[in-house]
Amino acid sequence: MYKNIITILISCFIGLLLAYIGGIFYFHINLNKERPYHFKNLKTLKFHKVYTEKLHHLKWLNRTTKENVIDEDFLFSTVNSFNGKKYKVLIQGDSYVETLTYYKKTHNLLKDFSYNNNVGLINAGVGSYAPSLMNLQLDILEKDFNIYPNVIVAYFDQSDMGDEICRYKNKKIFNDKNELIKVKEEKYSRNIFNYTKLHEESSVLLSKKSNFRKSLDLLNFNIKYSYHKQKNKILFKMKGIKEKGFKGRKLKKECTWNDIERPLVENNPNEILYFKKQIENYLDKVSEKKHIKKVFIVTFPHRANLYPLKNQFNQMIYYNVNLADIIENIIKKRDGIEHLNFTKEIKGNEKYFYDNAYIDFDPHLKEDFHYSLFAKTIVEKLEASLNKN
Repeated sequence: MYKNIITILISCFIGLLLAYIGGIFYFHINLNKERPYHFKNLKTLKFHKVYTEKLHHLKWLNRTTKENVIDEDFLFSTVNSFNGKKYKVLIQGDSYVETLTYYKKTHNLLKDFSYNNNVGLINAGVGSYAPSLMNLQLDILEKDFNIYPNVIVAYFDQSDMGDEICRYKNKKIFNDKNELIKVKEEKYSRNIFNYTKLHEESSVLLSKKSNFRKSLDLLNFNIKYSYHKQKNKILFKMKGIKEKGFKGRKLKKECTWNDIERPLVENNPNEILYFKKQIENYLDKVSEKKHIKKVFIVTFPHRANLYPLKNQFNQMIYYNVNLADIIENIIKKRDGIEHLNFTKEIKGNEKYFYDNAYIDFDPHLKEDFHYSLFAKTIVEKLEASLNKN
C-alpha cells in the first residue's frame, strides 16, 4: 500500500515535470510568432502600464501594432496645438468623442474648424470614459502633459451611468482628503479592459533575457494567470449563487451591455443620485480650474431613449432615464455652462433618426450621421459661441 502511494506520487511528479518541460518547449518555438496586439517597445509599454494603473484603461489596443506609435495617442489626439492660440478647446467623453478623430470626415471637420479659426483643439475621448475617469484625466493632462484648456466640451453618454455603477464604482481609490486619485485597472478579470496578460507577456518578450529564460517566464506567468482567472471564476460563481440562488452559477462576461444599460431601464432613484454626484464632482473639478472659462456639455439620445427597441436577445427595452434631463437639472444652479441637448435638436424627427441613424444592435451612430448630425452640430455651436467673444 505504502509503495503504491510512493509510486503514484513519483509518477505524478514525473508527469508534471514532463508537462512543464513541454510547456517551456512550446513557448520557445512560438517566441517569434506574430502577436498583433502586443507592444513593440518598452517605452510605449511603460506609458500604457502607468496610465492604465491610474485611469483603468486607455484607447483601443490596435494602436500597439504600430511601430511608430505616439504614446500620447493612447490618451489624447492633438488636432491643432494649443501653442499661441486664444481659444484652447479640450473635448472629453467616450467612444462617441474618440471616433471624432478616428473617422476621416469628422477628423477633417475638426481640423478645418480649428485651423480656420486659429483654435487649439485636443480630443481626449476614450471609449467607455465616464465622469469619474474624465475627472482624473483632466488633472493628468494638466500635470503630465501641460494641457491647460480654456474651453471644455464634455460629452456625457447615456451609457455613462452603467459604466460608473458597473465598471468604476468599486474600483475607486481616494486619498486622505477623500479626493479621487485613481480608478484601479482590471487584474485577472473577465472584463474587456483586462490588460494583465498583454502587459506581462509584452514585458517578457521585450526584455533582453535569453530565449530560454523568456520561454520559462512566459510559462510561469501563464500558469499564474490561469490560476488567478480560475479563482476569480469560482468567486464569481459563488457570488452569483449567493445573490440569485443556483441559477446564478452561470458565468458571463463582467459588465456586459445588458449590465451597462440596466440603470437606464430600471430608473432606480439611488443609482440616479449616485450618478448625478459623479457629474457634479466632475463639474466641481472643472470650476476649480481658473484657466477654464467656458464649458459645453453635450448629450445624445440612444435609440432606446426614443422608442422601445428589440435588442439582440429579442427583448423589448425602453430607457426610462434620459441623461439630458439629469444634466438640465444639474446646470440650473451653475453659470457658464451651455448644454447641447440633441434630444431637443432632433425633436419632431425622432422616428427618422430611430430608423436610420443608428448601427443595428449598437448604441453608436452610423458614420455618416456621426459626421452630419453629431460632429457638425457640435462644431457649428462651438464656432458660433467662440465668435461671439
